[in-house]
Amino acid sequence: MSKKIFALIMVTFSIVSLVSLASAQEPKKITVWTDRSEYAPGETGTLYIVCYNDGPDAVEIEKIIIIFEYWRAYKNDQWEGNKTLEVNEAVVSKGVYVTETTFTVPTDGRAVSTSVDVIVQTEDGDIYIPLLQKPSITVAETPRHMEQIVTLFTVQVVLTIICTIIIAATIFLSSRRPKMMWPKEEREE
Repeated sequence: MSKKIFALIMVTFSIVSLVSLASAQEPKKITVWTDRSEYAPGETGTLYIVCYNDGPDAVEIEKIIIIFEYWRAYKNDQWEGNKTLEVNEAVVSKGVYVTETTFTVPTDGRAVSTSVDVIVQTEDGDIYIPLLQKPSITVAETPRHMEQIVTLFTVQVVLTIICTIIIAATIFLSSRRPKMMWPKEEREE
């Protein structure tokens, strides 16, 4: 009987430990999001970055490297599409480092939706990359010739207003007939 009780205790202990492991969640080390869900070419946005130190010791963050994946290009003798933030700040155990940076959506052919890679480099050379979901920047695509369509609709509205005024004036003037003027007859007395 003692073997059965021991086996029952071991099975119960295993189930309890597995349930506690399954319900325990590691906090994310990096959370990244933008201030809006969609941007137009040439617009400026804000990228928010939160780093959480879930380790037992303080961590010195040296740099945060931001890579806009589809915006990288070699222009004017330099690479564009990457951004490096010099931090040099310690984050205590269970502490949080919060920062934000601005970005501008390109106005050339690179103005497409892109994913954003954020790499946090620490004093030990360790690099933490967000594991769950990469943040992305969505660029609204304007249909071709949209300016011409807007101009066409504007002209149509103006012409409709002018035609309405002309029709209203015609109806007003046609319903209003001038009084007939009869010459006055002289009365003979």
